[in-house]
Amino acid sequence: MIAQIEFAGNHEIQYDFFTNITGLMPGDVVVCDTAKGYSCGTFVGYIPESNKATRRLVCRVPVEEHRAWLRAMLELEDMLL
Repeated sequence: MIAQIEFAGNHEIQYDFFTNITGLMPGDVVVCDTAKGYSCGTFVGYIPESNKATRRLVCRVPVEEHRAWLRAMLELEDMLL
């Protein structure tokens, strides 16, 4: 399976990555193994095949879980002050 990814600053080009991660939704933040190292991008969609994919999508970033943790830390900080 191939995932198409956009990277910040360049929403006109979509890059193709191999993946076995199912259930990704457009807009999900993901980590990809790129030629320049690991980079965060935005999932656009799945395509059946590609001759451009050479690297893998590593994982989905749990953005909402991170935001909830940040809110909890801010609330804790307010309680301590």
